[in-house]
Amino acid sequence: EGAEVKLAMRSGARAQFEWTVTGGVVNYDLHGDGGGNNTSYVQGRGVPGHRGELEAAFDGNHGWFWRNRGTSDVTVTLRTTGEYASIRRVV
Repeated sequence: EGAEVKLAMRSGARAQFEWTVTGGVVNYDLHGDGGGNNTSYVQGRGVPGHRGELEAAFDGNHGWFWRNRGTSDVTVTLRTTGEYASIRRVV
């Protein structure tokens, strides 16, 4: 199963983040899209969490897609702060 959360950000805006997984590990893609642009900032497989700073490469939606490839349920907890207009769960 998968989940996706996106921040609406302007080009050059920065957001600090930390996410953790309880009950296992996930694959993830930190990416952006909008205005005909698409980018993947970083990807990982079998990761229990990640923290850092996201700087938007362009105006649009920037965020995370997580996929649980394991057999047990997991919970992803995301904490953010910074320069974004909104945050929403897409999937």
